[in-house]
Amino acid sequence: MNKNLIYLFLSVSFLLIGTALNAQDCDFYFPHEKGTTIETTNYDKKGDETGKSTATILENTTIGNATVVKVASEYKDVKGDSTLKHEFTVKCENGEFYINMDSYLNQQSMSAYQNMEVDIDVEQMTLPSNLKAGQILGNGRVTAKVSNSGINIMTMNVDITNRKVDGFEKVTTPAGTFDCVKISYDMEMKMMFKIKMSGVQWFAKNVGAVKTESYNKKGKLEGSSLITKIIK
Repeated sequence: MNKNLIYLFLSVSFLLIGTALNAQDCDFYFPHEKGTTIETTNYDKKGDETGKSTATILENTTIGNATVVKVASEYKDVKGDSTLKHEFTVKCENGEFYINMDSYLNQQSMSAYQNMEVDIDVEQMTLPSNLKAGQILGNGRVTAKVSNSGINIMTMNVDITNRKVDGFEKVTTPAGTFDCVKISYDMEMKMMFKIKMSGVQWFAKNVGAVKTESYNKKGKLEGSSLITKIIK
């Protein structure tokens, strides 16, 4: 074979290999070092604390092209009493970070059913790598069905739509200052009736949702959350 053809073949091969590897790179919008704990504090519309949640990294494993992180979560009310514990996973695969959809469920409401059977079904929502201002993102959904001894008690459904990258900002909280991507979205919750809201979240790589704000349909602030502590 002609030497020039060999060099051309090798050059193209390395280019294709590099492209394939880059396609699998992920921007991980969550802590992934085992043992790390993130504390998030929730506030009502007046800015008064309503509770805290912690997320502790239990495992970090690689499965095929995916990085999968197992997380233990605990929610405590404003008195410090533990009212809800559960485990979930987040992952990065083929250039996309898969968001924990459980976080869009009202944790205070869910804590009332922690001793019952809870079946959660989701349509996954992701954050692709190399986000850009103005970028439109895919929708998501999470449905929680609560039953007791086979009898349906409650169904909560949350639809997330109209997700958009608003830009990039620095956000300062008691845990530090973070470089964040700002994501806005619309949210509809269905339980006994429908509630339409909108929200904004600021995500930092390797940290998660640093700040969240929720607004009612009139655009007034209903609640917020901040990462207030990171323990490694």
